[in-house]
Amino acid sequence: MITIEELNEVLKHAKNRKSCGLDNLPMELWRFGENELKIQLLELFNKIIDKNQMPQEWKTEMVINIHKKGTKSKSENCREITLLSTAYKLFANKIKTD
Repeated sequence: MITIEELNEVLKHAKNRKSCGLDNLPMELWRFGENELKIQLLELFNKIIDKNQMPQEWKTEMVINIHKKGTKSKSENCREITLLSTAYKLFANKIKTD
């Protein structure tokens, strides 16, 4: 099970000012939100671990192309980024550090 201290450690290293996923929840919401919100997030994480099942929404991602340079119509002048739920990113980072 994940403790509130472990969640706070993951939040401390989370990056601000990054794009949200389809849930449209910015990382700053989790980092600077009230303790009540962090406790709810912690309960969700521990429920996922207990039931060994992630929310279906976390399995959905959005891929977008970002123009780098040159002609916009050429695919080699773009790079893809994948937008994921910020809660999923936090959960994945916690699991990765274990």
